[in-house]
Amino acid sequence: PLAGGPPGGFSMTSTRTLNFGRFVAGTGGSITIAPSGARSRSGGVILINSAGTGSAGFSVTQVKGGATRAVVVSVPANGTVSISNGTSSMSVGNFINGSGTVLQLTSAGALLDVGATLTIAPNQAPGNYSGTFNLTVNYQ
Repeated sequence: PLAGGPPGGFSMTSTRTLNFGRFVAGTGGSITIAPSGARSRSGGVILINSAGTGSAGFSVTQVKGGATRAVVVSVPANGTVSISNGTSSMSVGNFINGSGTVLQLTSAGALLDVGATLTIAPNQAPGNYSGTFNLTVNYQ
C-alpha cells in the first residue's frame, strides 16, 4: 500500500500486518492497537490471547541513498476502511502512525509502525475477518 514519490526515490515494504487478534464481541466496543503493538479494549469486548497480534509495520528505504529526506505519511481517514468475513463487516479507524506525519528517511532507511481502532458491534458475527488499507507517502 503506497503512493507518491518520484520514480526511484524510495521503496516501501510491508514487514507485518495489522492484527487485532482473537476476541469475544460480547456487548460490543472496540479494540485499539497502538503503533507499539500494545492492544487494549473498551466496552464489552473480551480479549483472548492471540499470537501475532500487533501493529502494521513497514520498511522504507531510499533506492539511491543519499542525504536524509523527509517522507510525509498520510493514514486513511475515518470511515474509509473496514474488514469483512464475506457477510459481516467491522469498521477500522483512528489510524495512527508511530513516527508522526513526517518520517525522516536516512540512507539506512526507516521503520514505520501503524496502529488503529476496530469497532465491534454487539454480538458481532464470529469468523475470520480481513481487509486492506492504503498509506499515502510523499517523498519530499
